[in-house]
Parts: sequence; structure tokens; C-alpha cells
Amino acid sequence: MLQDSLSKFKYVLLLALLLVIPMRANAGFFSDFDPIDQTDAAAHRLVFFWDTVDRQSIIQVTNTTDDFIQIHVQVWNASNECEEVNFFEILTPNDTVIYDVENLPGNPNLSDSDGFITVTDNDGDHIIGMFRVIDSSGYEYRTNAADTESGFEQNFGDTALDNALNFNSVNGNSLSDVVGATYAVLEDDTTYASPALGSLFGAPGITNFIFDEFENGNSCSEVIFACADGFFNYGIDNSIPSSQGFDRICNTSKLNEESNAGWLYLPFIGHVSVPGSFVQCNIDGGLFCDEPVYFAGFIGLNNGDGTGSMDSWWSQTDFLDRGEKPAEMTVAP
Repeated sequence: MLQDSLSKFKYVLLLALLLVIPMRANAGFFSDFDPIDQTDAAAHRLVFFWDTVDRQSIIQVTNTTDDFIQIHVQVWNASNECEEVNFFEILTPNDTVIYDVENLPGNPNLSDSDGFITVTDNDGDHIIGMFRVIDSSGYEYRTNAADTESGFEQNFGDTALDNALNFNSVNGNSLSDVVGATYAVLEDDTTYASPALGSLFGAPGITNFIFDEFENGNSCSEVIFACADGFFNYGIDNSIPSSQGFDRICNTSKLNEESNAGWLYLPFIGHVSVPGSFVQCNIDGGLFCDEPVYFAGFIGLNNGDGTGSMDSWWSQTDFLDRGEKPAEMTVAP
């Protein structure tokens, strides 16, 4: 039943997208910048990746001030229909707290699953954080949490955003995790996520591409990142698939004996939602939401035996103007 629901979800999202017809030529439709914003400075809301499928996940949050603050921790289980676990905690001045995802307050069962965590500072912009995801083989992903609250704002009518994810087989890298977290911020400053809320990259006429280091490319299908099993964690392609066996973004192979590096081009189309969901993003043609919606992505590469890396591949604010539709878009009847 869940699989059928997700299939319908993807169909509805793509249907909503097809109602929007880009009127500007592709060459002028994309920007040439890539907004990545990690928490080297204190933030209001942090986003973390976690995975407990033969892995251990640990997150760390630090209060950077000399004051007491309250944080709201919300854990989203993409493997279980985006089930939420949440709790509040008071941090003392300059306090650091560490959470093991499988041993959180209240002892929720988060074993053999994956998802993302948002931590909100209810008192201001005072927190920094990082996370560790450790394979049973001993390999470790480690990076800063993403911060999607302090970047730029951009009118979608002026420019869309594109992203390039670099990958390689250096040091034997042959596995990957390409993770995407889509969430909304409600009026009471809490985070909301759902299988019915997603971010869409690529579309008919605005194609995802994969290239090797010699610029040999192939087109790839559009991809949706949502808090749902099968829509959250992807592999890159056949030559560097997901370390957890999830679907690949591109059904091709770009790494071989002659080429050990490549990059994946993902144009961001917009946030979309299933009609009738709590946060509506398919009004006015599928690109504008009635609540602020954000996206944070992480990319991890590893060889399954102790070496690799993970970093943010995108961290984007609510840049869409939720008011008047841009002149470059028209909605089909």
C-alpha cells in the first residue's frame, strides 16, 4: 500500500510540474552560483542526516552564547512515512549536547531506518552542529549540519538555480549517498515534513545531466527528494551506486579505467506537494507554496572500507516569491 501511495505521489508531483510551461530559453534560465551555507557561524535552524541501517548516527549541537537557550529537536523517519519524533531541551551557556539517534529521549525505535533531523533554536541564532554516520565496516561520514535560514532570497522569475555534484573514484570510492531533505517552517517556528512535500530537480525540457571528467554527458530523468522511502537517499549512477542499495539518479556509468571523476548537473525546478496536503506547493502552477519551504542536501562518497567524505551539496533558503507569478511562467488551462 505504501509503495502504491508513493507511486501516486510521484505521479501527482510530476503532473503538477507539467502544468507549468517555462517560456524563457534554457540558456538564460539558470544562474551560475551554488548557495551552500554550512554552520561555521551560529544559526537558527540546523539540518542533519542520519542512518541506522547497519550504521550508527550521532549528532552534536552547541550553544554558542553565555545564555540559557531552548532547542526543539525534530527527527523525521523517511523510512517510515516520515514519522516524527520530537523533544525540547534547555542548553546551558556554551553547552554541547550529543545525541545517539538510536538512544534518544523517550527511546523511540529508529533502528534500520534513515531520515533527517532539524534542530531549532527557539531563542535566536545561537547554535552550531555537526553529525557522524558510522558504517558497520568502520567507515565514517562526518560534516557540519546544514543551515538553510541565513542565505539569500531570490525571485524565481528572475533566475532558477542549478547545482553540480562532483564525484570520483579516488581512493577506491565506489559507493555514494545523495540525500535531500525538504521541509517547511510553520508560523509557530516549528519544522514540518511529510511524504507529500518534495523538491523537484529536472523536468521535461530542463534536463538533469551526468558528465565524466572529459565532458562526455548523458541526460537523466527528473528526481524528487521527499521525506519518504525511495525519495530521500539516492545513488549517483551505475558506477557509483548508493551504499545502501537505493535507486540511482542516473541509469548510466561514468567512471571507468580512463575516467575517475565526474559531475552531476541538477537544475532545481521548485517545491511541490500532493493536492490537499498540509503545505500547498502546487497552487499557482506548482512552484509557489503557502508556507516557507526549504531544501538541504548532503553527498557522501566512500569505498566501503574506511575512506571517503561527506559534505553539503545544496543548502537553499525560501527564495521563491509566494506572491505574484513571474512573467516567464504561464499556467496551462
